[in-house]
Amino acid sequence: MTLDSASLREILRGRPGAAVRHFAIMMMAVAVGALVLAAPGNSRAQTLFDLQSQIESATQALQSGGGLTDNRDGTADTSLDPNATDRSEGADEEDDDANKRRSAADEADEPRLGQFGDPSSIERDYALRTGRAISQYGYRVFRQAARAPITSGEISPDYVLGIGDELIVTYRGQTSRTVSVQVNRDGDIVLPETPPLKAVGSTLADLRERLQQITSEIMVGSRVFATVGSVRLISVSVLGEVVRPGARPVNSFATVVDAISAAGGVIRSGSLRRIELVRASGERISVDLYDYLSGAGGAATEPLQDGDRIVVPLLGPTVAVDGDVARPGIFETAPGRSSMAVTEAMKLAGGPLRPAGNRFMRISFDKEGVQSVASTDARSGTLNRSEILQVFIDRNVVGGTITVEGSVSTPGPRAIDSRGSLKVLLENLDLLSGSPYLPFAVIRSRDPSTLLPLFIPVDLVNVLSGNQDVTLSSGDRFIVLGAQDISFLSSPGVAGALSNTGGACPALASLASLTSRTRADSFISARQFLVQGGTSTRPPQNVNCPAIYDQYPNLLPLLLENITAVTGDVRRPGLYPIVQPVPLRLMLNAAGGLGRSADISRVEVTRYDAAVGAQTTTVRREVLDLTQVSLDAVMIRPGDTVRVSTRITTREQGLVTVRGEVLRPGAYDITRGERLSDLLTRAGGLTSEAYPFGAIFTRDRVRNLERQANRRTADELQKGIVSLLARQAQRSSGGSGIADAMRVVRELVSDLTAVEPYGRVVVEADPAVLTARPELDTVLEGGDEVVIPKRPNYVLIVGEVLNPGAQQFRSGLSAADYVKLAGGYTMDSDEGRAFVVLPNGAAQPTNLGSWATQDANVPPGSMLVIPRDLAPFDFLAVTSDVTRIVSSLALTAAALNAVQN
Repeated sequence: MTLDSASLREILRGRPGAAVRHFAIMMMAVAVGALVLAAPGNSRAQTLFDLQSQIESATQALQSGGGLTDNRDGTADTSLDPNATDRSEGADEEDDDANKRRSAADEADEPRLGQFGDPSSIERDYALRTGRAISQYGYRVFRQAARAPITSGEISPDYVLGIGDELIVTYRGQTSRTVSVQVNRDGDIVLPETPPLKAVGSTLADLRERLQQITSEIMVGSRVFATVGSVRLISVSVLGEVVRPGARPVNSFATVVDAISAAGGVIRSGSLRRIELVRASGERISVDLYDYLSGAGGAATEPLQDGDRIVVPLLGPTVAVDGDVARPGIFETAPGRSSMAVTEAMKLAGGPLRPAGNRFMRISFDKEGVQSVASTDARSGTLNRSEILQVFIDRNVVGGTITVEGSVSTPGPRAIDSRGSLKVLLENLDLLSGSPYLPFAVIRSRDPSTLLPLFIPVDLVNVLSGNQDVTLSSGDRFIVLGAQDISFLSSPGVAGALSNTGGACPALASLASLTSRTRADSFISARQFLVQGGTSTRPPQNVNCPAIYDQYPNLLPLLLENITAVTGDVRRPGLYPIVQPVPLRLMLNAAGGLGRSADISRVEVTRYDAAVGAQTTTVRREVLDLTQVSLDAVMIRPGDTVRVSTRITTREQGLVTVRGEVLRPGAYDITRGERLSDLLTRAGGLTSEAYPFGAIFTRDRVRNLERQANRRTADELQKGIVSLLARQAQRSSGGSGIADAMRVVRELVSDLTAVEPYGRVVVEADPAVLTARPELDTVLEGGDEVVIPKRPNYVLIVGEVLNPGAQQFRSGLSAADYVKLAGGYTMDSDEGRAFVVLPNGAAQPTNLGSWATQDANVPPGSMLVIPRDLAPFDFLAVTSDVTRIVSSLALTAAALNAVQN
């Protein structure tokens, strides 16, 4: 035994416990060698060979004393000598624990390399050749614990008694008792009141007969019953390739299988088919455990006798079956043979997973040791030693079915009859439950010549009516579109893809790529409908495309090439694909039907005609009077556009609200051309407290215009700020003034963007004036609001006065008088630009200077505005803008004041 680095690496590659034990053995062997060298009396003539022999002898003694086994492959350091002695009981207990741990690992059903611990060398070799883990067949069965002795159940009358058997004898009659007696070493049983009775070698039936005869002679009127209480133990030897070779105590009912299980099972280097049972008489019986595994029993179930020996030799030739079979494995050939029939190997492997459609390949060696692969037949042939039969499922195809997808009740495969008719498939109308779109369905098939995917449009309306049928083939996919799939065609996502702005899902990205690579007008009808309808071409980033388009991206361009656009006064304007010309009634039904205001006397149909071989496409429009033409008589073709006009109505959209000093305030619907005076009359007229001169009239359209004007002014101020910065860079002084001005302008810009416009319009609301001057009577629109306030008794003075606020209205007072009542001007006032905001929202300037010749009229509810002198900021290029903004804010304040009061 030599200790080198290769041996140490091989030892440490095993389990840690085994490595420690091996390392201890070698260290002790080295110590023994050192003692031998140091011992006195050893002559110099002692050779290195003698020393090595002594070390190996010491090592073997340690191994036999410690019960060590090679955990790498399960082989034991025991020869096949039938006379070999058993190891110590302590070693057996340790091996029992190891066997339990190994049995726990064997519980896994999933085949994997080394599932019984480390893989054996033959399992490694086959796994290397097949590329998959593959295990030896049958070994796990015999690694189970030994069977417990039989303690219950009937014993056969033919059972031959031996020394150690326990008998239970029961007397009934004049004497009633039960006696337990054991066959002694002399082979007798000794019962009370009876002489010793010879039992060894007798059957149970013969012993019962003799007992009854003796009892009837000695105990008149009594009967005796005898049965076996417990059977004796016998000793058999299990030798060779087992986990724990040696003598094993088993009960007298034990078989070869029980003895092998008691020995821990056959290790994977041992044979399961070439086992020999050697009787004490010298008779040799061949045992094939494959018979036992297949349920045939055979010699493996032969009862053992005391002194029998079971010899397990090394593993014989093997073959393997791998792939799509019920039980892949490595199988040993029959005794005396080095090959196995393919049919026998397939039977051991449980057969293919499928009865047909399998492919078989044989992996074999040539004379040079090179592997070759060849197809073979599983019904004949032979597998030679180390050859592998691989089984593969040739194809995974379900014949005679089609797959139904989309807007159906239960998607999935459907069986088709011998005719393969779509009409027969649709006889069960429950399949089309939900919201299917019948004018356009798709059958996805394969071109028989190129095998490329092929989309076949189908009009399910004609199929259901019996006017059309389609032949289906096995493997086709029948796709039924739903309402959501069709409405997606009119979405911003499709509009963006047609405008080549990209797509958020594979279908839209494919459509955008196709649009950019072709100049054809295939999608012109869809593009015009989406653009003219105002659909945004910048869809949101997170677009949820229907699943059917994600699964079949090429389906979306097919639908858009065959669409018909329905616009105007219909309930669901949009794009609707059709396969062939359909009646106008069907298209209007698909669009949800006509609206309540639809003008059926003027329905416009735009057709795009392109004759075969024509150089251009002709656009032709037809105006139809559906009161004179039947809806079923007008045929609509793919690519047409149907526009349903709306009747002119005198009803105005939206309501007008009147509040304040009227008798019946509220919201009123109006007709086209209805005026303010009509609304006031419907509201019951004005109350006695009404102040029509201060009426507040707001309009949504004016509010939007003011918002746009404020936004535009803010932009101009921003540009003015940039211009001021450029001019300031050329100056050497005035930096602080510019900074102040910039701060003011920025605040104004912020106010302009944040303020919400009121949309006030200056109107005349006095019924008497409106009657005298009808041209001042305002025409109403939906969304207008009229507020008639109470007559006020104040005048509001704001701006640069010492005491801003409201002063009581006094008839005859001028604007200058109201300024005096407010304490007069401040130092920053600019009385030359003073103005009066009248109660109706209008504004007019008033001259408050010392040279003024006349004063502006100041009615009650007015607001007198004294602005700030802007002279410090005259150098700004945007002074005029600032002035205009201040005036605008003052008007807004006036409107707000009037509304609140």
